[in-house]
Amino acid sequence: MEFRETLLTSLRTLSSHKMRSLLTMLGIVIGAGALVAVMSLIAGLNQSVAAQFQSIGTDIISVSRYPWVQMGDSDEFRRRKNITIADAEAVGRLPSVGLMAPNIHTRRNISYGGETVRFTLVTGSTPEYETIDNYLVENGRFITRIDVERHRASAVLGSEIAEELFPVRDPIGRKVKVGGKQFTVIGVMKEKGDILGESLDALVIIPISTFEKAFGSRRSVVIDCSPEEGVSMSRTIEEIRQILRIRRKVPRGDPDNFAINTQSDLLSSYNQITGVLYMAMVGIVGLALLVGGIGVMNVMLVSVAERTREIGVRKAIGARRADVTKQFLVEAIILTGLGGAIGILGGAALALLVRKVTPLPAAVTPTAVAIAAAFALIAGVLFGVYPATRAGRLNPMEALRYE
Repeated sequence: MEFRETLLTSLRTLSSHKMRSLLTMLGIVIGAGALVAVMSLIAGLNQSVAAQFQSIGTDIISVSRYPWVQMGDSDEFRRRKNITIADAEAVGRLPSVGLMAPNIHTRRNISYGGETVRFTLVTGSTPEYETIDNYLVENGRFITRIDVERHRASAVLGSEIAEELFPVRDPIGRKVKVGGKQFTVIGVMKEKGDILGESLDALVIIPISTFEKAFGSRRSVVIDCSPEEGVSMSRTIEEIRQILRIRRKVPRGDPDNFAINTQSDLLSSYNQITGVLYMAMVGIVGLALLVGGIGVMNVMLVSVAERTREIGVRKAIGARRADVTKQFLVEAIILTGLGGAIGILGGAALALLVRKVTPLPAAVTPTAVAIAAAFALIAGVLFGVYPATRAGRLNPMEALRYE
């Protein structure tokens, strides 16, 4: 009953100064709203990227000259000698490796009739590439072992390339030019979407033997593989590392002169980047809430000065120091709590609006709501304690004489 009376009294006091209460809450509203909106956008991006990685498989091991996330001396990566087909075949023979697909890449113009798609990714590989990299053929077929052995000029188009070159026709059996060389379209892949802003459907896949014949073989090979069933990723990676260090004559104690990349490594690097951004934004918004809290403390001090005589009367008729302190502390918490609630609703609405009208994903998470609410309530307690304590310590006789 005592707490209920304190709460009702606080609400009546705040409602009697509506405009001042609203202006006092404004800093908390903006801070909490910005925090929820930013955290929702980052959470949405993280979920979107995780889903994109899931669509291309999470158990891929990719060996290349360069790491996917490059840090350090880029010249050192360029000086590394090429990975060869023989290296790929040695990796494929490891007992811990299930499927293995060597692949080589270049960028060429793809044309049919009067249409040309410029600077398109052209990949030379083997039939295993379809399974390892999770490419599904929607129309026609993928390249086969016979295509590779007989150096056939066969091409499988990504859905984006097929749509550009053949908007109304069936591309199967048509002749397209890949870098000026003529290839027969044998299949079109199912759409995979984008990953980190780069399309996975803007490519052409041809047999690796045909690639070397048409565009040269003096390129470094990328080895995509997956662990044998029942074998852990870590064991497979370690065996790959050992065989390549032996083949590439890396001295004991020297770092690898190749990179072993996994989807989880790339996702972890992305999460680290967004984590730094996440913490930076939380810090900035925390400063906004700090400013809002200082505003609350300032207004509460003004309120104490205005109500000094009221405090004296209450103490004269029996109110304890704790009662007065509690009264003003509850008022401060109500101000920041209401401001936080309004900010959370506004930030969530803004995040959902951004998701609806822009390509940016957003996901309002319980974590974002909880952090914003905690910030607001903690601000109420921290910045309400001093004015409340000051009110509670007022001498009743001096307070009664206050004009």
